[in-house]
Parts: sequence; C-alpha cells; structure tokens
Amino acid sequence: MKYIIERPIDSLGSSTVLSYLIDSQKISYVSQGPLRMNVIKMSMHGFRMIPGHITSLMCINKLNVETVKQKITQKVKKGTTTLLASAKIDYFHEAEHQLKRTRHMLIASPVDYCIGLSLSPERLTPEIMRYCKKHKVPFIELIVEDFKQLTGIVWERIAEANFPYQSVIIAKFPDSLEDKKKKMWQNKWNELASQKMIPTFFKSLQEDEPIPLPFLKLLGIYPLKGGLFSGSDADYCLVSNNEQDQLPKTVIVRGTIVYSENNAEYKQGFGKEISVIRPRRFGESSFSRV
Repeated sequence: MKYIIERPIDSLGSSTVLSYLIDSQKISYVSQGPLRMNVIKMSMHGFRMIPGHITSLMCINKLNVETVKQKITQKVKKGTTTLLASAKIDYFHEAEHQLKRTRHMLIASPVDYCIGLSLSPERLTPEIMRYCKKHKVPFIELIVEDFKQLTGIVWERIAEANFPYQSVIIAKFPDSLEDKKKKMWQNKWNELASQKMIPTFFKSLQEDEPIPLPFLKLLGIYPLKGGLFSGSDADYCLVSNNEQDQLPKTVIVRGTIVYSENNAEYKQGFGKEISVIRPRRFGESSFSRV
C-alpha cells in the first residue's frame, strides 16, 4: 500500500512539514513540504514520529520459546523494530545447526532481525571466521570470563581469515563484574582492538538500550535500518505529544503496523531476517566510538 506521512518540523514551526512517501514497505521519497499525490495521507496530529529502535537479544537459542516471545513482546512495546540476535555455540561444528535453531525461534517475530554468533574467546579461530565470511554472519559476540582469554588469541590470523568481509567482533563482559573492573576491561579491549585493527564497538551493548547509529553503520545494517530517509525501510513509532510516558502508541515495521496500544494482537511472523552483504559498506571506522 502507498501512503504519505506529513511530519511537522518542530524547530521550524508546525506549518512546516517533512513528507514521507511510503511505498513497497520502504520510504521511497522524502520532501520538505506537502506532497501533492492522489494517495492516502496519515495525520500526525497529537503524535511525534520517531525512527524504530534496533536492540539486542543475544544467545536466544539457549532460552525457551516462551521466554523469547515474552522478551520480543516487551521490546516491541518500547519501540523496537529490529533485533540484533545471536546463536550461542560451544564448538564450531554446532554453528550451522544453532543458527538454524535461532532462525526457527524467530519465525514468529513481528519485527525484523539480524543474526550473529556468540562464543567463548577460545572458540574464535580462523575456521569460524571463514565460516562467517562464507555465510555472511555479520557479527560475533565473545563471552569473556577472564580478560586473558582475549590476549591469548592470535589476532593476526583472525584478521587474515576475516578479510574482506570483516565480521564485527563484540566483547561481552560478565554482568556480575563490578563497574570499575568492567570499565577497566572495556578500556583494555579498546586498546587491543585499536592495536590489532579489530572491527568492534568501543562500548558494551545493553539489551534494553537502542544500538547507536555508528554501530549500525559498522554492522552494515544502516542505511536499511536506523533512519527516516529515502531508501530506508519504513520502520517508525508514533509517540504521543501530550504524555510524560514516551512509550510508543503504535509501532510500524516496513510500513505495516505490528503493535498498537489499542490492539493487543501482534503481527506474528511479519519479521524477516536481514542479510548483511558486507559490514562497513559506508566506510565506517573499524572501531566505533560512542
């Protein structure tokens, strides 16, 4: 379905609007000022339009189906339109099976998703990097229990096997780690990543926080996700102008309502997997500082 959204530009007064033409699940055109076309126009009276959030939900293959469903439901209510999910593996030979299992657990997801791998640093080998390159796995989460696990990796061999696809490598430190020590580990990882030219995030991912734009660029999800401009997916939320509670009233994925405050039903199974052709397509630095 084709329709137009007229979004007021607050800084320039309510009479000035950005017009978005939604067509074939994408924002096909953006114009400053009204668009004169014979299509449905959506009124934004009393609402603000914001981009949908991309949030993380790792190791879901280690959770039961009901827990995954509940977590996704909670995220959608807060404005998530895309999930960054991962399959936890203990050995290389499990990768294909666990990725399939993770896809199966997300088959009823109302929002889109991008899938990577989670593993311990000891399992990070050139073999696993070549697998990620071949199967377009855009990121690997390293579950770190001891920082020595990271310094024991021969990063030169990992970099060689990772080229040219360059899957992003994310360090995950224990939640039980005291804040001071976690910050120290993060700083040491940042230094190691800079020295070895490891494509990574210079900040840990928090499950309930939207993933920052530089990270999305590094992953290769941007510009498909994360913005409201011509060519991006029509992923956005409608938030009330009048309430202190900024939870979305409506969540839209690719131009289709997947959640509405007035309708308890979710559009189960509407979500689809995002295939990342190559991380850093827009030249984002190998390490994103936020």
